[in-house]
Amino acid sequence: MPIKKIIDGNTAVCEAMRQINPDVVGAFPITPTTKIMEKFSEFVAQKKVETELVLAESEHASMSICVGAAAGGGRAMTATASQGLELMHEVLFNASGMRLPIVLINGNRALGAPLSIHPSHCDIMAIRDTGWIQLHAKNAQEAYDLTLQAFRIAENLKVRTPVVIAMDGFQITHTEQKVQIEDDKIVKKFLGKVITQDPLLDVNNPVSYGAAVKPDFFMEFKRSQLQGLLNSEKVILEIGREFKTIFKRDYTQHGETFALEDAEMAIVCLGSIFGTVCAGITELRKKGIKIGALRLRSFRPFPDKFIQKKLTKIKNIAILERVSPSGATGGPLFIEIRSALFEQKNNIIPFTTSLGGREFFPQHVKEIFKILEKKQKINFKETFWINLRK
Repeated sequence: MPIKKIIDGNTAVCEAMRQINPDVVGAFPITPTTKIMEKFSEFVAQKKVETELVLAESEHASMSICVGAAAGGGRAMTATASQGLELMHEVLFNASGMRLPIVLINGNRALGAPLSIHPSHCDIMAIRDTGWIQLHAKNAQEAYDLTLQAFRIAENLKVRTPVVIAMDGFQITHTEQKVQIEDDKIVKKFLGKVITQDPLLDVNNPVSYGAAVKPDFFMEFKRSQLQGLLNSEKVILEIGREFKTIFKRDYTQHGETFALEDAEMAIVCLGSIFGTVCAGITELRKKGIKIGALRLRSFRPFPDKFIQKKLTKIKNIAILERVSPSGATGGPLFIEIRSALFEQKNNIIPFTTSLGGREFFPQHVKEIFKILEKKQKINFKETFWINLRK
């Protein structure tokens, strides 16, 4: 029977890992996902899983361990954040280039300097072009659910691409919420057996992984890799529909909306900030202001058609990001949204907020509305910074 618990996001993910029972976990703990490895090591010691927990010397090594295990035909996982995610950056390209169905949990956290252990999206956005599928959770329940779905997506023979589940540091990793942990037997049936393809340890059919390639075929390899990533857009929804049928939680779209049906303005965001945005919109709606919100769950591959369906008719759109634009024309989410709506006549404005854990309150939604109301054209390389100390 399902069990409802009051637990934080790290514990929720760890419960999913227990049910997955991966063959190998590469471990090098880092704040704010340290608890995942601490708790999972208890499961290993208590023999609740059969996993080989390998203690690495760095995050680079922990992902390398996963690469070797996945190439051998096993299910491999790890968790990291911030500087740790960037230390394994090189190996992320190897994982996706070799089409290995690894699952990585990231606790979104600011990158130094200056040093900060608090949440931002600068770490997860820095790996957006490494060829990984990227899914963003809004709370602990979604972190649990997406972790269960990740291997089904990654191992699909049309996909064969690693998956990163992103959850905001502390705001999800450490915040205790109500989470429904599903029945172990039903989860096991949903997960099924590992789906392998040309495993390295099949001695009767020897293969080579990560071999050097000359210019004759490098582009063909990369085009094939891209196709797997693009194929995942449909597979994510297929697995989401199956998940809904079994567990009654809806993952049949690449995101969710709030009060968007009659909206003339909208705020687009990722992750845990969505709840605060909705609270602010609720207050504005009481005053007759037609504003709504859209949260993306899938960021890679980017769901252009979903965006077009939901936002094409919205006049003024605010893109709320937890990333400094770094001299680009807006932040990563802004660039993607503007590209998806390129042929439309929407007024799309980038906003930066909540870097390094800076608070974002419902009243800040009112500030965003006032700027949207003016239909203000700005220097995109600066963007509007919300709750920036004067």
